[in-house]
Amino acid sequence: MLNWSSIYFGQKHPRFDYRDFDIIKKISRLARKHHRQCENDCNGEGYIRGQFYRCDSEKGYFDYKEGITVFTKETETIERKIVGLTVMNKSDFEKNRLHKTFSVDFQHDPRGCTVKLYYEDDFIEL
Repeated sequence: MLNWSSIYFGQKHPRFDYRDFDIIKKISRLARKHHRQCENDCNGEGYIRGQFYRCDSEKGYFDYKEGITVFTKETETIERKIVGLTVMNKSDFEKNRLHKTFSVDFQHDPRGCTVKLYYEDDFIEL
């Protein structure tokens, strides 16, 4: 995000500070992992933390009847981490930072952006 559009973004949001930028960097890393696991789920094989999984057999599924794969479970874990970063904690409320709101949308089609992040309803390109 560090380009000319980030300068415009900073001018539009004067209370945007380094803590918010740190959150965006963390979410950007998690968004790449989320996209990779969505690709793995689509392909039916891939790696999770160095371990190879293939979902063409019953061994690769957590729930074979429902079609929930190890990649789906890993994607849900990543989504929980991202949502945890976007939720404001108690110290933010005490510092009167209620105006700052991150929101996030998830979609699991790897042909596009699987994580969309918004800051005060403005899209942030990860």
